Amino acid sequence: MVQLADIQRQTEGLSQEDREGLVAYLLHGLSGMPLGPDDAEVGRREAEMDTGAVKPLNHAEFVSQVGRPNR
Repeated sequence: MVQLADIQRQTEGLSQEDREGLVAYLLHGLSGMPLGPDDAEVGRREAEMDTGAVKPLNHAEFVSQVGRPNR
């Protein structure tokens, strides 16, 4: 039987693209994980923007607020 430590060691040799693909594959296989907002959430957020209750951010503003370097 394959051990988790063996799999972890094997992933170190993968390219960035392959590692990202592996992560996507693993996340897709988890049950109960939301894959994104549902229609009701999207509608609620659109209504908040339409009424002015929230101010949308552009990409640069978002990146600066989450503390990641802008690429």
